[in-house]
Amino acid sequence: MSESASVPPLPPPPPPLLATSSSFRTALEKDKVIAPRLTNDECSWALNYPELQKGCFLSRVCQYTQPKRCQYTPIDSILQIGPTCGLTALSMLLNGQPTAAELLADASAQKYTINGEMFSAQYLYELVQKHVSNPLTCHFHEGFLDCDQIKQQLCSGACLLVPYDADVNHAPCQRSGHRAHWALIVGYLIDDQDKFYVVARHGKTRNLAVWSLAALSESNANLVEFAQPKGHEHLTFLLPPGGIDGDQGLKKRSIVVTNLPYQVVQVG
Repeated sequence: MSESASVPPLPPPPPPLLATSSSFRTALEKDKVIAPRLTNDECSWALNYPELQKGCFLSRVCQYTQPKRCQYTPIDSILQIGPTCGLTALSMLLNGQPTAAELLADASAQKYTINGEMFSAQYLYELVQKHVSNPLTCHFHEGFLDCDQIKQQLCSGACLLVPYDADVNHAPCQRSGHRAHWALIVGYLIDDQDKFYVVARHGKTRNLAVWSLAALSESNANLVEFAQPKGHEHLTFLLPPGGIDGDQGLKKRSIVVTNLPYQVVQVG
């Protein structure tokens, strides 16, 4: 679906907070710890959310105009150790419990991975199913991400685990799967031209990322070929039957998780 696709109507608000914990800090409290305020007037509409403001500033999104709609789930960042981007994204989603190292041990025991790599969305989905508990629910999405169904789920507070090709700045690109990486999509933004963006976290940086949903969708759909990851030339990686373009691979696949026990932040 193109960027000009219709924007879904505003859905009912997400369900009330289902669990409370001192570890679930508010977005404003988290931002004060993680992100310094920008000194200029760019993205000033997000002044009370410095982490989001920085992400929009770095991506040159809504620099001088407030978005029509924006919300995100305040999930803490976790930096990955080794080629564990998918497991780290899942650990972020679960508030670090279990840790990426614990997920790696589990995935290795299930023969889903050797060194932490997750070149099968099906394998990661099975780990999600195993480790999420009520009230969380998850389901598999197959097809392009830039569609009304995904937009509606994001607007309702869902998070997504998405494989894509990461450019040098970690933004979505198209390298046929040679730079495959996993991200956790935690929110969305619609600018004054009705362009739909996603708010993301991943294991290579503490910063929030803001990417075009269309670009992420195209990147996810171009994952057709494995290449030995840079910096890990001497490691052996496990590929699913049929490779990353096969039925258990990465192409046009993502994982949707709903009913998260976080208070969704509505910006603006």
